[in-house]
Amino acid sequence: MFPSFIGILDIQSWWEVPSIAYFCSLFRTAFNLLDFDIEELEEALLTDGTEESASSLLTELIVRLLNGCLGNNDISAFNYQMYLRRLFRQKCQETGRYNPFNTDIDFQFLPLRTKVEILYALCDFRLDGEDVFDLFKNLEAESLRVEPLGWDDNDSAYWYFYGTRLYREDIIKKPKGKSKKKKGKDGKKRGWFYGDDWLDDEDSERVWQVVCFTEEDWTHLTEKFSKASSKVEKELFRSLSQNFLPEIPRLFLEKERLQRKRLLELAPRRTSSRVLQKIKEKEEDSKTGDDSKSQDDSQEARKDQARENRAKRRNLIRYLTHT
Repeated sequence: MFPSFIGILDIQSWWEVPSIAYFCSLFRTAFNLLDFDIEELEEALLTDGTEESASSLLTELIVRLLNGCLGNNDISAFNYQMYLRRLFRQKCQETGRYNPFNTDIDFQFLPLRTKVEILYALCDFRLDGEDVFDLFKNLEAESLRVEPLGWDDNDSAYWYFYGTRLYREDIIKKPKGKSKKKKGKDGKKRGWFYGDDWLDDEDSERVWQVVCFTEEDWTHLTEKFSKASSKVEKELFRSLSQNFLPEIPRLFLEKERLQRKRLLELAPRRTSSRVLQKIKEKEEDSKTGDDSKSQDDSQEARKDQARENRAKRRNLIRYLTHT
């Protein structure tokens, strides 16, 4: 496994992560995808490739996306690596992009940033599936696009995808002379960004962060813009106070309900594991007790034999001395 020092704050600054989660939420029924929230995706990414706490969420998500991309229902957790490499080899040849699978390395051993780019690319590829036209022939593409709910006076955009979080996208000026995008030795751009064009900017870069985790965060942010004087911040306040703040308590209650439901679904498995562990411990204790008892019995038998031998010697001595 590759050593990684990437933490939760780094993942929360990657706009692709909430985009992946939003894609799966939006098309969950149509594409038969998984039901999870952004936090669960972050946890799965952080634990992927570790033997003790690895999650099956990423594997199952990749399998389902590949099934849709390739129209092949025979892809499973046991053979998906082969299909994943094959798909990226084909797509990278078609577009001239860098192929993250230019070696035979498995997905779980790739750098975390690369995993996120692969998942984002798979979501992009899924929209090229043969079944997409029939599934969405009555939908307008623009209706599926996520737009910022508003901006502040610093030109920072506020993004809501789904769930209980709110993200802010800040524009940071680049130092003079800094390259706008890193390229490989072959001159090709690294990464699979669906929005590469709008990310290209010679003078600035875009930094993401979560600004609302809790109900209090939403309340404080709304209050912050309640006395706004500019047009953009007044519109942002109106959007927060009218469209979001009234719904936030319900969203958090729904989140807690889903978390309890998932915990209950996992409870039998966890209980079973605990029961098996208790049984094992009892068996070991019983075995240890039996071994101890056996050792005690053996020691007692040796003591009896020693006493008997001493008694025989004493009798023999008495016989010899009194003869």
